[in-house]
Amino acid sequence: MIVDRISRFLSDPAAEPFEALALAAFAFQVENLKPYRAVCERSGRVPSAVTSWREIPLIPATAFASMELATGAPLEIFRSSGTLSSSRSVHHHPFPDLYRAAIDASFPRFALGGDSGARPPMLALVPPRAIAPDSSLGFMVEHLVSRYGGPGSDYAFAARGVEGAKARSWFGARQREGRPVMVLATSIALADLLDFLARIDLKFRLPAGSVLFETGGLKGRERELSPEDLHARLATQLGLAGEAIVTEYGMTELTSQAYASSAGGDPGLFLLPHWMRVRALDPVSLAELPAGEVGLLAFFDLANVGSALHLLTEDLGSVDGGGEGDGFRLAGRAPQADLRGCSLLAEELGRASE
Repeated sequence: MIVDRISRFLSDPAAEPFEALALAAFAFQVENLKPYRAVCERSGRVPSAVTSWREIPLIPATAFASMELATGAPLEIFRSSGTLSSSRSVHHHPFPDLYRAAIDASFPRFALGGDSGARPPMLALVPPRAIAPDSSLGFMVEHLVSRYGGPGSDYAFAARGVEGAKARSWFGARQREGRPVMVLATSIALADLLDFLARIDLKFRLPAGSVLFETGGLKGRERELSPEDLHARLATQLGLAGEAIVTEYGMTELTSQAYASSAGGDPGLFLLPHWMRVRALDPVSLAELPAGEVGLLAFFDLANVGSALHLLTEDLGSVDGGGEGDGFRLAGRAPQADLRGCSLLAEELGRASE
């Protein structure tokens, strides 16, 4: 089965050629996604005519808000936060074990220094699944804490938000123990926690080797806080320097994630696992742009075989280099006026589903 082949490829990039697996996954999606099949047939880009992953038709992320895109019965249903628009994306995910496999094949490399056996105590500043059962981030963090969290791992997030007092006690205990820790948090939760610590005039010096795993932006806060200001406060209030911060890029509509770290690298450059590819496209024509030019980011994610292999986002960015290990840099969100190509794709897919 194609899912088994992809799962093997996640753990072993030499299992088979990427291109052959990409084309097989495309054929699987055409067979099992009726609206997508209609779009591919109308454009003449069917499995027998496509020879590269680049030629595989795109599915816009906006389509997840208006139709069910699933190649099988969904075993998990994830919903976006809805902070960027009135409609929420819904990812009907038929292969959650593949999601876990993607995490296991990427997280240790990018966030644990390649040590899959590391078990640092983890503090999660994200809603647990008991509070947000339809959160894809909650799904990921639950797996991280159970699979990679050492003794003392815990959550400090309740229905009303970050539990400052609980986090304060946790930091104090870990500081006394002297063992490196990992904090898993959204940027908004971090800002709220730092505000709480500032109000009680309390600072910590987390043990050397501690890491912050940061996900999500600062959208939705009444008071804007730049990433630079946030990281400066982390250094002052928690003793976490810039090289201890790993930033994750993910979205409800994707199964895999990209990672950026300043530890021995470039903090603005997001790197992809070997089963993903990225392109920057012209917002109107959707033509691929050269490296360094800013356009709409489109991701090819083999682990997303259950919904949309080739996903067009509304994020702007540029691609570094030209090899299969491309990284990318974010440049914000595209204004609605610049999303003509994305809108046309969504309309075409919508008509095909009628």
